[in-house]
Amino acid sequence: MTSKVVLVADYGRSGQGWLSYMLCYILNAAFVEPYDFLAGRSYTNSGHVLGLTQGNLPGRERTNYSMIIKTHYATPARLTLTDKVIVLIRDPRDVAVSAYFRFRKMRGEGGTRPLRSKLFGFLKANRFTNLLTTYFRWVRFYRAWWPTDHYLVRYEDLLIDPQGILRGILAYLDVHPDERQVEDAVREFSFATITGRQRGQEDNNNPEFRKGIAGDFANRFSKLELRLFGLYAGIDGADFGYDLGRAGTKR
Repeated sequence: MTSKVVLVADYGRSGQGWLSYMLCYILNAAFVEPYDFLAGRSYTNSGHVLGLTQGNLPGRERTNYSMIIKTHYATPARLTLTDKVIVLIRDPRDVAVSAYFRFRKMRGEGGTRPLRSKLFGFLKANRFTNLLTTYFRWVRFYRAWWPTDHYLVRYEDLLIDPQGILRGILAYLDVHPDERQVEDAVREFSFATITGRQRGQEDNNNPEFRKGIAGDFANRFSKLELRLFGLYAGIDGADFGYDLGRAGTKR
């Protein structure tokens, strides 16, 4: 049996952990974060999650895939040990909202690594400038990954039909698990199971699983801010399948 690696790449704040957990469970593979082992930190600390994502599930055979590795780096040209790549994308307006609350939480804990400068700190702390700077980096990230051979997943679609999205990924990986394993994965790593809350119930002290919904940007930005952002980002957004001039996404 071969030992293949799946890389899950996203800009951040896009459900990367959630998707990786479910794939680890189905494939009986080990979850590894971050991709750059010499930098960064591990964010997964749930005993429930860790117990099901180490590639050692009892009574389960191993597949050809031994590791699911995550990355937030826009460096696809450096990848030489990865067999399959999944690119996960989310509406940048929701990414900006999630990043904003994560930034506030880390700043409150005295975190300094994300604050490369006072200017960067100011931009992240301001709601609208955070949206613009997030979008600029979001576009750069996905432009780097777009030409690569990858399987694209949209966070919004994963929310609506996790089982269907997982089936598509598994077909891309040429893996054919028992359908019950897919159902169990969705249940074991549901928002309610991991957090004890229903989707939409907010916990700003838990930035990893704050709200678990799509479209929350409409509750955080004014119509004027969204209109100005649409004028700035609408053309580029369409390239990635998002209509950023309105409050919806193209499917």
